[in-house]
Amino acid sequence: MNTEAIAAKLEDLLVSQGRLAGADPAVEQVIDTLISGLGPAIRQAALEIAEQAAAEVGAQLTTGHVDVVLSDGEPSLVVRSEVREQSFSTDELEARMTVRLPTNLKSALEEAADDAGDSVNAFVLKTLSTGTTRSRKGQRIRETFET
Repeated sequence: MNTEAIAAKLEDLLVSQGRLAGADPAVEQVIDTLISGLGPAIRQAALEIAEQAAAEVGAQLTTGHVDVVLSDGEPSLVVRSEVREQSFSTDELEARMTVRLPTNLKSALEEAADDAGDSVNAFVLKTLSTGTTRSRKGQRIRETFET
């Protein structure tokens, strides 16, 4: 959010409304007082709006949550996904499935499994179990992103 731009726009609106009253010094002083007091109030209101938006968006997510983060004094929303891994035992493997893969994907799976310190079978089981624990409703969020 750009609270400075919002504050500047409100300031411009107040000044233009003050011009309607003519050159009355009392009106100009009231407008100056309002403008000087509005900055902190606008920032507080923007933070409260961001918190409400985070709560509403977070309530609609099937996994993850929304945080309000201040960056250089400006609030922004950050969506964080929560991936739950399903536990499984390789001792009770009963089902078998054959999957035909392109050679480059097979190589990528072998490399990823090796990097994780798993066999290809264990790596695929972990990856599939993580993917199947997510809800099928709504948008799937796979990583943190900022709005």
